[in-house]
Amino acid sequence: MKRRLSFAVTALLAFPFLTTTSACAKPKTKKHATKVAAQSQYPLLGNPKSKYRGWDYLVARLKRDGVKEGDLAAIYQDPRMPRFTFIPFKLKPRESSTIYSTFSKRDFHELGASFIQRHGQEFDQLERKYKVPREVITSILVIETQLGRHTGDELVVHRLSRLASVLDPNNLKENLRRHRLEDPSVTMEDLKARGQYLEDTFLQEIPSIIEISKRNRINVFHIKGSTAGAFGIPQFLPSAFIKYGVDGDGDGQVSLFNEVDALWSAGNYLSTCGYRPDLSYEERRKVIWQYNKSDAYIDAVFQMSEGIRALLT
Repeated sequence: MKRRLSFAVTALLAFPFLTTTSACAKPKTKKHATKVAAQSQYPLLGNPKSKYRGWDYLVARLKRDGVKEGDLAAIYQDPRMPRFTFIPFKLKPRESSTIYSTFSKRDFHELGASFIQRHGQEFDQLERKYKVPREVITSILVIETQLGRHTGDELVVHRLSRLASVLDPNNLKENLRRHRLEDPSVTMEDLKARGQYLEDTFLQEIPSIIEISKRNRINVFHIKGSTAGAFGIPQFLPSAFIKYGVDGDGDGQVSLFNEVDALWSAGNYLSTCGYRPDLSYEERRKVIWQYNKSDAYIDAVFQMSEGIRALLT
């Protein structure tokens, strides 16, 4: 089974509602331009005359990590890149189980069961290689995007840049002011600790998306995904695509918008993170935690897995 970095443009064409396209994409329409302009829902920060559209802190950090000036200029000097605005963040974010409650419905279990039946041969091969149950992989793909129905329409490089820029001094000051309105005990050290985690997590994603763009000859501004900067059916971050993307259908290309590639890539991800059928329930939870650090999410994955398994037996 070949593994090579490449978006399958032909696969993307099979999903006309997706906006991740090749370099031959249609020109931006007036309607689309209005949508981009409307993204600035928070106040502008930084130097308004900055050639990097306010992203100076992030550009400096990326240069320090060895990203080339030309690559950075191509993104942060481009008018398609929204200007740097205030980035609010929570100190202790936690997902509520209610956001996953809809996935307990039989309709979603049937969607997953149908997917498994449609790709039975691929799952037979995958389980022999990776030892990850088909219902677990399918549950993740259903919960993430309903098997590709909702992959996101956000500009991935913008979303990743925001998450990687929370430590910008101007952003920290504004966050401190707003946090103290609700809790006067919040300190700058509290914010820096949380901000450092976010920067450490997402700063590496900018060079990764640049690499994907170059290797696959796709304009970085044509890669769309979620508000968290993830894309495709399994909602991988760029670095995960590079590490775990698999050419499941053997066409010489890897596309996270292709169902077969998506299920193989998700299986590879879980297998590499240590998923094995002989693990205890708690150990399996720890593996899923590496996919999405949320107990509510993990609960939803295993509950759906049971529902899908019941329909298949």
